[in-house]
Amino acid sequence: MKAAAYCRRRMPFGKPGLQHGLSFIACHRVWSALRTMIVLLGATAALHAFAQFRSTQWTADSGLPQNIIRGLVQTPDGYLWIATLNGVARFDGVRFTIFDKSNSPGITANRFSSMVAGANGDLWLYSESGAIIRYHHGVFRTLGTTEGIAAHSARAITGDGKGHVWLLENGTIFQWRESSGRFEPIPRENGIPYQPLNWDGTGFWGTSGQQLYTFSHGDYSVHIVPKEFPLASIDKVAVGADGAIWLALPDGRFARLFNDKWEAYSKPIETTFQSQARASWKARIDNHLDRTLLFPSLGEQRAIRYNVIIDDDEHNIWVGSEGQGLFRVQRQTIYVYSTDKGLAGANVYPVLYDRHGDMWIGTWPAGLTQYHDGTFKTYTLKDGLPGLVTSLADDSSNNLWIGTHDGLAVLSQGQLRKPHNQPRDLRVIQVIYRARDGSLLLGTQSGVQTFSVSRKVGGFSLEPGPKLSIGDARVIVEDRHGDIWLGGYSGLTKMHNGVLTHWTELDGLPSNSIRSIYEDAEGVLWVGTYDGGLGRFADGKWTHYNTKNGLFDNGVFQILEDEHDNLWMSSNRGIFSVDKKQLNDVAAGRRNSVITISYGRSDGMLNVECNGGLWPAGAKDKEGKLWFPTQEGVAVVDPRSVRKNEKPPRVSIESTMVDHVSMDLEKPIVVKPGQSGVEILYTALSFSKPEQLTFRYMMDGLDSAWEYVGYRRTAYFSHMSPGNYVFHVMAANSDGVWSATQSSVIIRVLPPFYLTNWFIAIVLGLSLLMMYAIWSYRIRRFKQRAATQQAFSQQLMASQENERRRISADLHDSLGQRLVVIKNLTHFLSRPKAATLSEEEWKQMFEEISTEVSLAIEETRNISYNLRPFQLDRLGLSKAIEALVRSVSGATGIDFSTSIDNIDDSFPEELRINFYRIVQESLNNIVKHSHATRAEVHIEKRGRDVMLSIRDNGVGIGPDQKGFTPGKGGFGLTGIRERATLLGGAVKLHSQSSSGTLLTIEFHRGK
Repeated sequence: MKAAAYCRRRMPFGKPGLQHGLSFIACHRVWSALRTMIVLLGATAALHAFAQFRSTQWTADSGLPQNIIRGLVQTPDGYLWIATLNGVARFDGVRFTIFDKSNSPGITANRFSSMVAGANGDLWLYSESGAIIRYHHGVFRTLGTTEGIAAHSARAITGDGKGHVWLLENGTIFQWRESSGRFEPIPRENGIPYQPLNWDGTGFWGTSGQQLYTFSHGDYSVHIVPKEFPLASIDKVAVGADGAIWLALPDGRFARLFNDKWEAYSKPIETTFQSQARASWKARIDNHLDRTLLFPSLGEQRAIRYNVIIDDDEHNIWVGSEGQGLFRVQRQTIYVYSTDKGLAGANVYPVLYDRHGDMWIGTWPAGLTQYHDGTFKTYTLKDGLPGLVTSLADDSSNNLWIGTHDGLAVLSQGQLRKPHNQPRDLRVIQVIYRARDGSLLLGTQSGVQTFSVSRKVGGFSLEPGPKLSIGDARVIVEDRHGDIWLGGYSGLTKMHNGVLTHWTELDGLPSNSIRSIYEDAEGVLWVGTYDGGLGRFADGKWTHYNTKNGLFDNGVFQILEDEHDNLWMSSNRGIFSVDKKQLNDVAAGRRNSVITISYGRSDGMLNVECNGGLWPAGAKDKEGKLWFPTQEGVAVVDPRSVRKNEKPPRVSIESTMVDHVSMDLEKPIVVKPGQSGVEILYTALSFSKPEQLTFRYMMDGLDSAWEYVGYRRTAYFSHMSPGNYVFHVMAANSDGVWSATQSSVIIRVLPPFYLTNWFIAIVLGLSLLMMYAIWSYRIRRFKQRAATQQAFSQQLMASQENERRRISADLHDSLGQRLVVIKNLTHFLSRPKAATLSEEEWKQMFEEISTEVSLAIEETRNISYNLRPFQLDRLGLSKAIEALVRSVSGATGIDFSTSIDNIDDSFPEELRINFYRIVQESLNNIVKHSHATRAEVHIEKRGRDVMLSIRDNGVGIGPDQKGFTPGKGGFGLTGIRERATLLGGAVKLHSQSSSGTLLTIEFHRGK
């Protein structure tokens, strides 16, 4: 009698199966078939010890909205959604994003009772207030009459995990029809009203007499209930994923229908978890039908009261608890033995696997523990142990050599003794090595002391041998050729036939602080350091590996190799492994980096800090398990049980912001002018070890290669140039598997208006126009200057011609006439008639000749002065100008004042006449045009520059007089400008009718 064909079984209940107990079988070493059988049983028990699980918990303190979880769904995009009594959260394994009434308009209530998955990544949530909220295409919406239901009238919701969803309203079951966008009722069977099943989100139930009707995850069934369980008085019914029916009886008992058989219980019962991989898991059901998950964890049974359990796509179990938050349960990769398992102490240092299959564990401060066939035996100070165990070694005679903080001890035939003749100064022994020749090497902080060992009654006797002064020694190993390798704080040393060869950082060693040495089957030497990473030595060449080229940590305290050629190493941050082929490929130049797989608390370690520096710092047993000492127990990992996560993580861009303002992810990011900061939050979905996901991104248009950013989940960009960009991001899981696809977002940086094409076109056009205007102006100026120069040349030629005419006229009309007069007078005096002249006439004649000669001389001087003032050559430029001013002042009556610095050396000699003529022409202009009564001449020397200013209080220069007529021997203002330009001067003329004229010329004479 099935009303629907949809059935999905997800709950952790199943058919009864074999119980796999967790126990170690204690046995003693015997040489018989019995011993072999017991060893095999012990190995089987040890294997079961590794079938442990570890839980990781998140609560409200970790970011959950609330600790009571009523729904868990993993959507197709990989996110985990958690419904709580205070909102719903989206989880990527690291960060919670909370959606509730305060930040999501479509959510009208925060107290969610259940949540089921719909089609295509939809979520359906039911709140305590009776609201149905759908999450569809990234938007929450509360449904109502439009969708076929009354507001806040629902009582429960369920789904089949295939996209089909049903709800319960007023005792009637409704199914969501995507085609109509409505909930449509399913006809009742005999009009039976339904109510919610006890386990939220699982379905509905109803009764008719002793017939029980259930509708669970789309599976409809009818069962006849015995009269001893009266349905009329039952108010709690549940259906498990295995089909079992559970009833809470009114008398405090509860009943179960399983395999067509009803049974009643008065005490909680445990059912086997429905999974072969988790055969040791159980679920406990009590009389209130409350469920508790039970699973082995850290050697004990862990219990979590839960409401919902799901299995994600990486086979992690997620448990939504009742008040304890969210749990992730994973297979425990690493098993830890500590004091609760039988170790003498929790802080472990040397770990040795002896020749007979026993593991020896040196603990601080309690003593030495022997692990033999699943049992532990401890030796302490009471048993004769001298002090804290610092090193261990065994020999072929079944003797265990123990280094301590107080010398050496030997465990032989169950008895602890100190060897005879042990040096008193032999204290902290960091490493013990028994050589092939039977000699004993003890490494200390000051070097290596050798001893020969002899067996005597009551123990061993030591005879000191040579001491190797190599400095601190913490590890000693022998290679296949019989050479001894020693390491410590002083670097690496090789002893070959008694000859020592030493390496330090200067010789290529990764670090001088050596912690471990290992030779592999190919003869390659691997050297672990405290702070320099891993070194590979082969064919005389060193190769370094550290965090820069992929190593998990720069500390390598021990190196152990598994059967798959992986090197396992311990460090302060945990245990990690690397494929040796990758290491060799880096050495050969075939790749640049390695992929490291790390293990820590999430894998079962109680404390990730491993110990080293005391040898041996770890061991491999005959089953291939690797034992590493830590600050809290010895961590044991079985590489055969380690499963690589081959599933690529799904990378997602969660949000984008521009200047801290959120942007729409469905559209390209647009950065407007004035905005500068772009922030992109991304993540990847892989729940096995989400904290170890690594990322790389690239911005097309900005980056030429991928940028590896490690664990960072945010990218920042600022002040990007205008243009179009595409941001790509990828992720790799903890096993180095990269995401199959990229997540991308387009970014468009808009240019400011002054960088837009239209503005640039306008500016370019205006620039061309301006250039044309400047070009035209310069052409005009050039033409004007050419015209001015031509006019100046014409004026110069005209002036020269006028000067010639004037000189010619002066010579002819004045000087020439006087010379003629003198000639005539002297000619007259030379004639006989002159003898008749009286003495008075002779005297008068000579006076006339003298007067004419004087006048001729004066006129000659004037002509010479006009050609070139003689004062320039005799007195210098400054004095010549002073003389000129005095001459003009005396001739015109204008009151001149002067302030003239010595500028004789400011101009070359051939150019001084130009400066003089400028002053002369300016004074001529004052005399002819200004009608001034006062004037001043100021010449100031400023370094090598010269400032000339000439001011008068005359009538000023009108606009039509700016090119006034040049004076005698001058060229007017044009001549002044041309002469000033020749001297490197700039002319400024300021004239007002009320205040006269100011002529200023600045002469820049250079450096």
